[in-house]
Amino acid sequence: MSDQRDKVLSFGPFELSVAGRILTNGANVVPLGARAMDLLIVLAEQANKVVGRRTLIEQVWPKGGVEQVSLRVNVSALRKALNRSDPGRRYIANVPGRGYSFVVPVTSLSSPMSGDFSPSSRSRLPARLVRMLGRREALAAIQMKLAEQKFVTIVGPGGIGKTTVAVAVAHEMSATFANQIYFVDLSALGGASLVAPAMAAALGVSVQTNNALPALIDRLQGRPTLILLDCCEHLIDEVSAVAEELICRVPTLHLLATSREAMRVEGEHVYELCALACPGEDSTLSAHDVLQYPAVQLLVDRARAVRGDFELTDADAPIAARICRRLDGIPLAIELAAGRIDIFGLSKTASLLDERLNLSWVGRRTAPPKHQTLNAALEWSYDLLGLREKRILGRLSVFAGGFTFEAAVAVVADGAIEEANVSDCIWELRSKSMIAAQGQGARLRLLDTTHAFASQRLAESGEEVGWRRRHALYFGELFKQGVSMDIPERLQALGDEVGNVRAALNWAFSVQGDSKIGVELAAASASTWMAMALLTECREWMTKAISRLDDASTGSRQEMVIQSALASCMMFTDGMTEESYASWAKARVLAECLDDTECQLDSLLVLWAHQIRLPRYSEATELADRCGDVADMSDNRGAIATANYMRGVTYHHTGRILQAEAYFESSLHRDDEASRRSLIKRFGYDRKVDALAVLANLTWLRGCPDQARRLKLTSIAEARQLDHVVPLCVALAWASFNTYLTSPDDPETESLANELVDHAGKYAVESYHGFGLSMQALCSVRRGGAHTASATLYRGLEKLSAARYGVFNWILQAEFARCTAVAGHPRQGLAVFERAKIDLDEAQWYAAELRRIRGELALHNDEGLAVARQYFLSALELSASQASLSWELRAATSLAIAEKSAERKERARQALQLTHAKFREGLETVDLRLAKQVLTVSHLHDGAANSMH
Repeated sequence: MSDQRDKVLSFGPFELSVAGRILTNGANVVPLGARAMDLLIVLAEQANKVVGRRTLIEQVWPKGGVEQVSLRVNVSALRKALNRSDPGRRYIANVPGRGYSFVVPVTSLSSPMSGDFSPSSRSRLPARLVRMLGRREALAAIQMKLAEQKFVTIVGPGGIGKTTVAVAVAHEMSATFANQIYFVDLSALGGASLVAPAMAAALGVSVQTNNALPALIDRLQGRPTLILLDCCEHLIDEVSAVAEELICRVPTLHLLATSREAMRVEGEHVYELCALACPGEDSTLSAHDVLQYPAVQLLVDRARAVRGDFELTDADAPIAARICRRLDGIPLAIELAAGRIDIFGLSKTASLLDERLNLSWVGRRTAPPKHQTLNAALEWSYDLLGLREKRILGRLSVFAGGFTFEAAVAVVADGAIEEANVSDCIWELRSKSMIAAQGQGARLRLLDTTHAFASQRLAESGEEVGWRRRHALYFGELFKQGVSMDIPERLQALGDEVGNVRAALNWAFSVQGDSKIGVELAAASASTWMAMALLTECREWMTKAISRLDDASTGSRQEMVIQSALASCMMFTDGMTEESYASWAKARVLAECLDDTECQLDSLLVLWAHQIRLPRYSEATELADRCGDVADMSDNRGAIATANYMRGVTYHHTGRILQAEAYFESSLHRDDEASRRSLIKRFGYDRKVDALAVLANLTWLRGCPDQARRLKLTSIAEARQLDHVVPLCVALAWASFNTYLTSPDDPETESLANELVDHAGKYAVESYHGFGLSMQALCSVRRGGAHTASATLYRGLEKLSAARYGVFNWILQAEFARCTAVAGHPRQGLAVFERAKIDLDEAQWYAAELRRIRGELALHNDEGLAVARQYFLSALELSASQASLSWELRAATSLAIAEKSAERKERARQALQLTHAKFREGLETVDLRLAKQVLTVSHLHDGAANSMH
């Protein structure tokens, strides 16, 4: 065994850490037994050499006592493990009478940093595809440009190796960016509007608006990051706009792009990737001479991959040089040629290639040379196929983003070519490198250049429409079956097919397509688009589907599914708009006509959410009660829990505290977990977290601050366990507000507000981001930062207004006004209150506190005790009628402090004493301590006012 245990050996898609005894394929660890690992290390360290059987036994089993049968068993196990991760390639050759040889080229890399072989540490980048040949100068130049100038686009024709070089650059710079590197494959996107959402998805940013750029900019601030944008040419305008905006707005961002043309925007630096260097026309060159050129190195490397014993002789050296020259040193063309050497030999391959290229050049001198040469190579490869293989290759071009073997057979087989023959053809195409393996699974794909070539041949055959129809019908049926099963593994498999669904929908809604098939596929795939958070694209497809509905489909379940999906996407991308409301209202009508209880409940829930957020409480009450009626008739526990949750929130917000509490308890104690999880899956929203959060506030209102704190903590814990964006926003919003009510100067209040701002900002949940900013403003103004706090408050209120979320608007502004007055700016505080246009007669859960605050402002602004007294008495009356003991305590305390005459002060103190006596817990909270102080100590008006929290 070798003593050099710090090496990392690279071969094919694998990397082998000799010291760590770990074999990885991209992000995955390849499991090997101890003896198989020993064999691999010995063979890989002596790649392309024959290692005798006796030598292997001595090194792997140094203690002896092992027969050759053990060696054969372990070599077989090693071969199987390598083949599972990289099928179709031979790594270990048996040399009769001599031993074994590792026949794939091996490169020694620098030793990885600690943890480098963790699967998660490499998940953002594709693995190094092959060992780099002839790109050392390019790698160094691009790295230097990227480090100094931040934005580099690698340009060149198809097949030149742009992606391979870009991925290698990213791997080389992983330490520089502390693994903050993201790979964004744009090749499968069909629309310009999807560029920013695709980048957001790659960075793990959940975006619920049409404009993903602000969320991207916020996410990228603060730490050096490299984003690799691959395959930009088909979306060049939109990619250019997004790239320019990001590079201008984020100082720490570096962009590396690959494209067939430059973006031509501010900050971009272009690197033109040239072909691999080839030998000149010199028949005297030896094998050693031509192997100094990377084009020939690549040809020999790929030839050995398909025929392990291939060796370039001096006699064949000029032929190899001629092949590389004829292919202009383009890597993809060279690889295609090398794949045929195993069948035809080097000389015959060169002859066929020369003949075909000469024919293709005639009459095509105006075409770009490299594009012309690549087309010639593809044409040549195509002509080597049999008639059936040609037909199958053309038909396979209807797939996009890869396909399974089963899908390929099902779609392309027909009466002329049976399934068995299709199966043979597919694997024959795979062996001839016309079909590539995709990722670590069993999926296949056509390379981009091969796909474009095959698509052209299918169009020329006049059969394209028929095969695209079969493709669309297949995936329509696949998605109908998959969604109905509701099995996580099955739903994940459907997610792999979005490229095919996208292609099928594009065809179905085209001039030559079939709108009926498109509508059926849109309905079948709706839940998959939403589950993958591709909301913008889902909205586009559902809008097209609705516009193509015929009379027979109007009012159908199909229309209901599409309308519901469209309404959901509108809600998540645009917020609670009138357009979103209208879409949900239509979905509700369809659901009622079809007697679909689940869709009725969904639509009623969302319509209610619209009204509760505005807030329009009378409409919200009507919808909550209607939902209760539908749920009761369904006798579904989950539906009843949702209805009771809706009633609980509505009654709480309108000040009916005791009724709200009963509904919340019923919702929480009689819920159905499966139904709850289904609601989270469909809307990203959790009724349990929300119910606990609002119940915590309700419990505080009733005078139980200790219970309220326990409920608050439970709500946050539930939200964190779910790992969904919105539930944690809900929990943090209510928790920060409830903590402020109980202990406004407790650091926990600001800590919760800060976490809410960070979390909601990261995922672009604008309403809760606005609420978090408003809470930060309240904390800031209490510390004396009135000017900056005011700007923060109105920035938060603007976000709340834009998101049509008005539940907290008045109480936030009223409390800010009171804090401003207490801080020594009474007129400014009153101006804030009046600017809010607060209706003190509106029935809300905090209406009593609004009246009390208005009374405090009256005192601070010398409006007179009589005016303030009326506000305090009104607050006392309302809080008592609502059973809001905590508001009642505050109003009673304010009145007792304010009164001047002995008689009135004594009556106020007696009222305060009665209220204070009702509390059984939380006696050390700020409100109760102040009330106790008022009851035991005489207070001056000014001092008392300033002691208010």
